[in-house]
Amino acid sequence: MTAKNRPIDPPSAPEAAREKAQPVTSPNTGRIARLLILAGLLILLVWLGLKTWRVIAAAQSLLAVEEEARALLSGGLNSLDPDAAEALVLGARADIVTLHRELDIARPVAPYLGWIPRFGPTLVAAPYLLDMADAGSEAGALAVSSLKPALAVIQHDDFSAARLGELLPILTAATPDIVAAQDALQRVSAARQALDDAVAVDQLPWRVRQLLQLADEYLPLAQDGLRLTPSLPALLGQDGPRRYLILAQNEDEMRATGGFITGAGVITVQNGQIIDLTFRDANQVDNWANKPYDFPPQPFYDFMGAELFLFRDANYWPDFPTSAQKAMELFVYGQDAPPLDGVIAIDQAFLRALVDATGPVPIPGTDRKINADNLLEMLRQARDIQEGQDVADWVNNRKAFLGGFATAIQAKLESDFGSIDPVKLARNMIGAIDNRHLSIYVRDPAVAAVLAANGWDGRLPEAPPGDFWMAVDTNMGFNKANVMVERSLQYVVSLGDRPQATLALNYRHTGPPSNEACFQGVEDEFEQAADYLTLADQCYWNFLRVYAPRGSRLLDSSTHLVPGDTLFNGVTWENAAQTYDEMPGLATFGNFMLLPRGAEGTVYFQYELPAGVVVSEDGDTVYRLTIHKQPGTRPEPLYLTVSLPSGAELLEASPTPTQVDGDIFIFELSLASDMELTMRYR
Repeated sequence: MTAKNRPIDPPSAPEAAREKAQPVTSPNTGRIARLLILAGLLILLVWLGLKTWRVIAAAQSLLAVEEEARALLSGGLNSLDPDAAEALVLGARADIVTLHRELDIARPVAPYLGWIPRFGPTLVAAPYLLDMADAGSEAGALAVSSLKPALAVIQHDDFSAARLGELLPILTAATPDIVAAQDALQRVSAARQALDDAVAVDQLPWRVRQLLQLADEYLPLAQDGLRLTPSLPALLGQDGPRRYLILAQNEDEMRATGGFITGAGVITVQNGQIIDLTFRDANQVDNWANKPYDFPPQPFYDFMGAELFLFRDANYWPDFPTSAQKAMELFVYGQDAPPLDGVIAIDQAFLRALVDATGPVPIPGTDRKINADNLLEMLRQARDIQEGQDVADWVNNRKAFLGGFATAIQAKLESDFGSIDPVKLARNMIGAIDNRHLSIYVRDPAVAAVLAANGWDGRLPEAPPGDFWMAVDTNMGFNKANVMVERSLQYVVSLGDRPQATLALNYRHTGPPSNEACFQGVEDEFEQAADYLTLADQCYWNFLRVYAPRGSRLLDSSTHLVPGDTLFNGVTWENAAQTYDEMPGLATFGNFMLLPRGAEGTVYFQYELPAGVVVSEDGDTVYRLTIHKQPGTRPEPLYLTVSLPSGAELLEASPTPTQVDGDIFIFELSLASDMELTMRYR
């Protein structure tokens, strides 16, 4: 059989199946596939082009915002166009929303782009910066839109403090939006923290760093302001008159909440207006000649010979709500006054911050003005005996200047409120609170909760998480010696199975050494009408208390001798530190010491800390330390030394240590406000 006629064997079953499964490809099918791919690529390019166009358009629009904002604000708050300001903020908000939406697709890959030269850190930071901008613009839009009617009231030609009542209904109506803005600012804060965790800020472009610096400066101010705003109508008497006790404290004679209570005032506000303001010498509050008074806290008797608990000593406790309640109780008792709604404690540093914001304050009946530079000098001069004044008249009226100063401030607010920069005023007041020169306590539970959340009420923690301490001086010398006394603090803590700490306080009297014997009080002060600085250049009798976590156990301390012939009671003090049962949730150690003129001295407390000062978190060990600044004190040098257990590896620390020596970490700081330290190690 020839090949031509040979029969063809049928394919096997598997081969037949394969042949049947193979598609039939025609030239038209391949062409369609290529067209579909090209169409997909074209659609992708168009989509990317549209995205790019929208991103560029939004970015260019945002770049113009800064210049527009500067132009709007160039004339100050009074010339700011409310509608234009709202339109600018809402426009910026829309652009940021566009950027956030269009660029969100790149978020998953952003963390892996840090290797790209020059632009890597910025690409890594971009999602967090967008989150900050998105939440921040949302907060701004809510606040501006809801508070725009208030701006119109403030810009009225005859606006003064007398018209503040018109703002209260606006603030009440704005409360829902203000609360939403608070939540948005919390997201800004969270994104800012996440940014620090993701990239080193110093690697970002200078313009971004500049904007972050502004955010860091204004974010706390905005958060504090928005938290307080819903409470302002109640504080300012929208629903009826509110009466607040003002404690004028003098930090030149240090006491627990900021200084000796030298004057007391009552301010009554209703519907945003001051309807009454009175001031008096704190010594004139009590009616001890006709009423019985309680025995004072024991140290006042032991170290000063006091047998009655008088109004001037009401701020014995560093927990301000406790002292404030006692001050209200003694004021109402001594003056037969109606109940009070709260207490505002201020000192000289607060007055400087206030006058710095209001501008010079004319003193009624004189051609003089008080400003931030001359305030302390004028307060001291006003306290001294005046030319032609006899001693008896001076003794009875030496603090009359307090009422005059309060009246002058009130007149400034009522007659020239429009000249005050509200942003500077808010910044100075919040700064005074943060630096512990202003404390506020109110009875209203809702408002009190807001003040406590902001840390504005001077409250000590009942059960602080981790480690905690506060060092509190009480001048028991009947003088103004704190003008001449400087203090620095050293805290050394060793972490381990039984953590131990040593707190040392170093005192230096800056006056010249003197051979004159120390004697408690200023002898013949009233008869001699001693001037202010004479009262300051004296020996310093100090009752020092240290507050630590509950469960801390005193192990050792310095011993101090205060000769009996320097004290009114004639009883010599020579003791180590004592343990007091004073504040719930805290251990209290105290000692009494004498610092002669021109001398230096150190007081120390060594104690065992409770085990709870270190905790386990996610397999790591965390040590947290909270330090409360005593109100009224100047910024003080603070040296912290933390020794980790042998062989421990530090993972992170905030703030950053100044020095590291193996397991020992040293921090050189300034105690200007309450502060926290956190260390994570394993």
